[in-house]
Amino acid sequence: MVRSLKSSSDSEPCRFPLAGIVLTAVLLASVGCNSNPPTYPVQGTVEFANGRPVVVGVVECFSEEYKLNARGDIGPDGSFSLTTFSPDDGAVAGEHRCVVVQMVIGENINGHRPSTIGVVAPKYADYSTSGLTMVVSPDSPNEVTLVVRGIEKQPAPGAPHKH
Repeated sequence: MVRSLKSSSDSEPCRFPLAGIVLTAVLLASVGCNSNPPTYPVQGTVEFANGRPVVVGVVECFSEEYKLNARGDIGPDGSFSLTTFSPDDGAVAGEHRCVVVQMVIGENINGHRPSTIGVVAPKYADYSTSGLTMVVSPDSPNEVTLVVRGIEKQPAPGAPHKH
């Protein structure tokens, strides 16, 4: 249905065909599309210093230049693939600070000792302490290996602490 709109200064009705309205809406919606910076595929592995893979968690990388994060889930073999805007698209070019984050069930529960097997030290979950970095290149394959240390074993409840 086409509606007539009357302007207070006009005696003639103003007609806007529906196709014109739709075209205008599509053009306005497309403004800014594809304005994201280019990304480049990044695959890698996370492993402990002894060479064993980290088997669960998330790798997140931050580009200071673009103020963008890329992230990837760690697979059972320690592998990950980064995503910034769409699945497995990679990360923007340049230097990135990285973190490895794991959710450990049972932390901070009185009297409970969570397992320390396969658990990454908490310092790697914070950009200011992880020390992990990578450089993404637009010109070459981006294969990354992040090496982390495991959490120290927790003493048994009631066991003397060594200082």
